[in-house]
Amino acid sequence: MNKDERVMLHKLAAAAPILEAISRTESFTKAAQELGIQQSAVSHKLRSLESTLGFKLFTRTTRKVVPTHQGVSICKACRISTDAISSALIEATRLGEVENTVLSLPSSLAMKWLVPAMRRAQKRELGITLDIDDDLTALGEIGSPHAAIRFGTGPYPGLHTKLLCKCDVMSVSHKKLATSLRPKVGRQSVLLRDTTAEEDGTGMVWKSYLGDEYEDARFDKTMKFSRSDIALQAAIAGLGHALGRTLLVENDLDVGLVSLSGPRVAIKSRYWLVTTADFATTQAYKKLEEWLNSEVKRSKAMQVAHAIE
Repeated sequence: MNKDERVMLHKLAAAAPILEAISRTESFTKAAQELGIQQSAVSHKLRSLESTLGFKLFTRTTRKVVPTHQGVSICKACRISTDAISSALIEATRLGEVENTVLSLPSSLAMKWLVPAMRRAQKRELGITLDIDDDLTALGEIGSPHAAIRFGTGPYPGLHTKLLCKCDVMSVSHKKLATSLRPKVGRQSVLLRDTTAEEDGTGMVWKSYLGDEYEDARFDKTMKFSRSDIALQAAIAGLGHALGRTLLVENDLDVGLVSLSGPRVAIKSRYWLVTTADFATTQAYKKLEEWLNSEVKRSKAMQVAHAIE
């Protein structure tokens, strides 16, 4: 692009709102009123642009103003440009709002940890929407969540990342089964399978947890679950032992829905709060982070109370 073309493009970009308003209202006067400027300024801007381009953009009649053949394509591009700028402005404004922060997180973490904590978020005057997504949610796009909680080893390049907490895995079951995780003579304890955890590489697998005591025959072949919270619900129902993890089991332990049936084992996967660099600078993010940190501390206090430290 040469110098003249750059000058032409610059003038056209500067005049885009005017051209869009004229083509939509079919009037210089109405366009000027919408933009809050004098009609003479609209006419002057248009004449200057047409002089630079070397062709007319509008045909003027006594009743209305319509784009010329060449003006149609130019005005269409200006309309697209104006719409894009409007959407970007809305998104930029949304970043600073604290009334409704959208947080993406896996279904298990939502059901077992944050849904029970929503009332405490209200007390902090934190408006929040939980967006359930078991995949890695894209951030930074128009209409995407403001932030996300991810469970894994990290890191997450290109995102502002904050460690929420480390993670341990532990076996839990209904209290009537709580002491029978290890096999007894003539009796095998039933292990409940979380098929997603076996494939996602997070370390929540029975083979790693039990080590030399692992036996495939201990699984109930009639039952498989694709989510951690569903496997834990099966344990609550007395169907067997499930692998729970930090933040997913504390509430159930606290109210007596499950009991520990095995030790805590540290894994490499952790909980991370991720967001864009821009949103990380907002007051909305600060309030979100403070709330999540308080909920992590609450869960750790439950760990101490139930001797799972």
